[in-house]
Amino acid sequence: MNDHFKQKVTEINNDPEQLRAYNSTDSTVVIAGPGSGKTTVLTLKVMRLLDNVIAEPRGLACLTYSTESAREFKTRLSKLGLRGRTNVFLGTVHSFCLAEILTPFAKLYPKYEIPNPIKIISEKEKKKLFDSVNPPGGTSITEMDKERTRNIRGISRVALESYEVALKVAISFEEALLKSGFIDFISMVKFSVELIQNESFVQKAIEAKFPWFVIDEYQDLGRPLHEIVLSLLDKSNIKIFAVGDADQSIYDFQGAAPDYLNELSQKNGIKGIRLLNNYRSAQTIVDASEYVLNSQRGYTASGILRDYPAIMDFIECDNGMNEQYQQTIKLVRRFYSEGIPYHEIAILVGKNNEVKELKDEFDIQGIPVYLARQDFRNTELILWLQSCASWVEDKTRVSFDDIYRVWMNFLLHTQEGASSNEYDFLVRRTLLKVLKASNQYRDNLFEWLKFVLTELDLLKVFDGSDRYPDEIENLKSLFQVAKQTEPMLTVGFITRLGVPDNQVVLSTRHSAKGLEFDVVIMLGMEKDSFPNYYDTTQRKIDEARRLCFVAVSRARKACILIRSKQLPNKYGRWFSKEPSPFWITLKEFHDADALSKLKET
Repeated sequence: MNDHFKQKVTEINNDPEQLRAYNSTDSTVVIAGPGSGKTTVLTLKVMRLLDNVIAEPRGLACLTYSTESAREFKTRLSKLGLRGRTNVFLGTVHSFCLAEILTPFAKLYPKYEIPNPIKIISEKEKKKLFDSVNPPGGTSITEMDKERTRNIRGISRVALESYEVALKVAISFEEALLKSGFIDFISMVKFSVELIQNESFVQKAIEAKFPWFVIDEYQDLGRPLHEIVLSLLDKSNIKIFAVGDADQSIYDFQGAAPDYLNELSQKNGIKGIRLLNNYRSAQTIVDASEYVLNSQRGYTASGILRDYPAIMDFIECDNGMNEQYQQTIKLVRRFYSEGIPYHEIAILVGKNNEVKELKDEFDIQGIPVYLARQDFRNTELILWLQSCASWVEDKTRVSFDDIYRVWMNFLLHTQEGASSNEYDFLVRRTLLKVLKASNQYRDNLFEWLKFVLTELDLLKVFDGSDRYPDEIENLKSLFQVAKQTEPMLTVGFITRLGVPDNQVVLSTRHSAKGLEFDVVIMLGMEKDSFPNYYDTTQRKIDEARRLCFVAVSRARKACILIRSKQLPNKYGRWFSKEPSPFWITLKEFHDADALSKLKET
């Protein structure tokens, strides 16, 4: 155990529920509210299981929501002193299904008609296939995929309403996808569900290798993972340690729903633990976010800011979003003059186009901004390039051995032929030579990317790859950002992906999930803007309420809401706008809280 690990264990000894989760030897669901230290509990749990519970050569599988969160998880475990060990999987659900289920077992069961070899369809080709089966006036590819994830036969008793048109298109699409000889990320998981549900050999093989599954953000991962978990619990001796929060389930458009976590937490034999201490925010912010839910959870501010005199303010503009943007700029200047760094200020809006409009206004004012969601995705190749850039900047921050191992993995998955000692040495020497030489371009990200791409022949490596079909298009998007952005980006831009460098963070409400700031400014707080005009069902309204809860709970010290009294429609005609029901709710809370404090004084 290193000193960092000992320090973290000491810290959770002061929180009885965190300690219960850490010490639990049963299958456990941890309901972790905002700022409750769930990542600390997760990483310490993994360390404890590997050090004290699971004997080698057995290990565990740790499943996360995204490639980026998986990488962050690995970094945290490394700081805690995780040593190299076989049979430990850390990654996304999709990568687990591909590496640990389909690749070793699919060819053993031809009756499932899983393509062999496994080829993943590119997003471009998937769109073409979708267009070929989607009738005029049919549905969107997003709605279709949601139906595909939710309509899986299995153990779960959760029944969610289906969109009949999208379901019909989903059936036609899956038939066409199967005929094409490709799979996509959804069919990848669905095939895996079938193998785990029906094949005892697959169940036993997974149990032998992974006696424990540790799962982060369970509420975001949808029905396919839920069916895998239920099947493993019912048909094997595998134990589950799942962390999530149904109140933070905001990805309905991807097929996620709070119902799955709720069902798991109520299953017989599952120990339930709720983390109620909020170590992030002042009590006023904690209470306000909980008030939005219209249901008392009992969250308590327990960190250093618990007694901080937090600010909640409500600003009304006369006309349009542009006036909201100008008010936002004034607020940013005010908070910055009061000592709040730019990167501790987040502006949350409803739509991506509003993020871009806001960025233009900040650029005019010369205020540095960071977009929480870039025009490219943080895929495995992008995160590898980030590691390369970090090594070029400071060789103590990243291990070259780790960079080399990932690069070899790319090569072995995308090129024919087995590895050899001579080949490995040649690859290692070439990679080291290229990265050292790339240092001359560190002040120009575009030139640095172009040099690395050319010298390592990245386009050839990934062109036509069955495992990484979209990496080239995504890399082109990164190139566009590097080429078009002014002032010129340095290599430091990519090393700080996800980490603003004294820049105001601009984000949609959805993209802010998992982040935290001293100040959160929420724009577009009008009726029909938030919740959206189309959010008419109770399920949609409930999710919008959870989204507001997530947005408010990002703040530590201040939460400012801004709305307009009038907004134009798409034809330019102006209409009066009532405040959002969430504005009304939070204003009601603020006024009652202010009155209570006045009486106390």
